[in-house]
Amino acid sequence: MNIAETPPPERRRKALAAVKELGPSRTEQAVLKVRCPASHTVAAVYKTTEGPVVVSASGPGGRGSRDREATGHHGDKLDSEFVDTLEATQFEDDAIPAGCACGPRTLSRKKLQDAVASHAHVVNLT
Repeated sequence: MNIAETPPPERRRKALAAVKELGPSRTEQAVLKVRCPASHTVAAVYKTTEGPVVVSASGPGGRGSRDREATGHHGDKLDSEFVDTLEATQFEDDAIPAGCACGPRTLSRKKLQDAVASHAHVVNLT
């Protein structure tokens, strides 16, 4: 995909489709995981057919095994994920929204790109 010529909504749609192709065991295929100080997984980067794709949780999620999953009226998850290619145009914001049970966070697209380039497997947030 040509990042410079693909509009952001179309790029995110293609990134989501590429992540769905990884199947239900996609967590095992992550090239990078981002964790908060409490060891919650905040985001992950996957190698896909569209290139590296970042997936971040945008809501607090459940806090235990008995918590019910929040579901919207049409079956969509309320705590949806933010999915986009790790590469973006120079005109886009560097910030990637994320969150976990500890609260909302903002990740740097550039720092994630650097971590993937250096073959890091885990980034621990402070």
